[in-house]
Amino acid sequence: MSSDQVRVGILGLGRSGWNIHAAGLRDLTDQFRVVAVADALAERREEAARDFGAATYTEPEQLLADDQVELVVVATPSHTHVPLGVAALQAGKHVIVEKPMGETVEDIDRLTEAAEAAGKVVTCFQNNRFEPSFLKIREIIDSGRIGEVVLIRRAIHRFARRADWQTLRSHGGGELPNTASHFLDQLLLLVGDGPLSVFADLRRTVSAGDAEDHAKLTLRPEKGPVVEVESTATVAFPQSHWFIAGTAGGIVGSMSELQVRWFDPATLPPLEASTATPEGRQYGSGETIEWQEETISVPPPSERTQNYYRTIYATLREGADLFVTPASVRRQIGVIAEARQQTGFL
Repeated sequence: MSSDQVRVGILGLGRSGWNIHAAGLRDLTDQFRVVAVADALAERREEAARDFGAATYTEPEQLLADDQVELVVVATPSHTHVPLGVAALQAGKHVIVEKPMGETVEDIDRLTEAAEAAGKVVTCFQNNRFEPSFLKIREIIDSGRIGEVVLIRRAIHRFARRADWQTLRSHGGGELPNTASHFLDQLLLLVGDGPLSVFADLRRTVSAGDAEDHAKLTLRPEKGPVVEVESTATVAFPQSHWFIAGTAGGIVGSMSELQVRWFDPATLPPLEASTATPEGRQYGSGETIEWQEETISVPPPSERTQNYYRTIYATLREGADLFVTPASVRRQIGVIAEARQQTGFL
């Protein structure tokens, strides 16, 4: 084991803990080593011991007491994230908490305070900050090509009935914390800092349990574009993942292909409002826009998890600033908490 490797312990070997975190770390053996895991199921522990040579535990507390563990990944069900994250920090570990980091801003404050008291790092696993279509859209917006952005709409549509623990509010379930949080995180980065007004529509429609499986949020900042998020399991005709309107163009498309349309406003004459009767009973300016168009193929999001963990290595070993700060996640959780308050999904 290299002394530069970050020694990782993973709490929970379900879909996220095994298929995402362990799988991503498997590709980063120069920087990380999975030295311990904890899971209640024997077959999962045996798999981790075989694949990583990791110490295995049945209880989280046993892993937190392991001196070999330097960084703890909390990949257990959502309602356990905060207590386990705090316990890991108090045990002297750095901590990555799977999304959602918590249910309330007070949860995020509690984790932040525990990290400061321990002199350790706490962060949230928001790997979709490296999602390629988001990065490309951010690049296009920043270039000014489509002018001032007035509307950003992010849609995650499908028709799917669920009956697992993520349909239960008692376990931190629901569309907002478990699916929409990824995309809400992206959109908050696009609109920048500042206060937001929130309108929410949350409903339980086709799934079991008592948590929402349909979420519609509209966010209006004091400055910048209106933002809409639709994350729903109740759509028979899915629409585009991205729809962005600007004063000189727009973007539409999926996470694999984007279409951009824009024009140069300098090519158009100025407009002046008139009270005169329109000639020929026709309204509008009658001008022709010379649009330019581009179709952009977006690579698959194969390196999101690895790129996220590279930022963790840079923070822990090279002194880089934390990539996903608790403050940025606190804003996201505040929006989710406001949506729940408005709709009664508490």
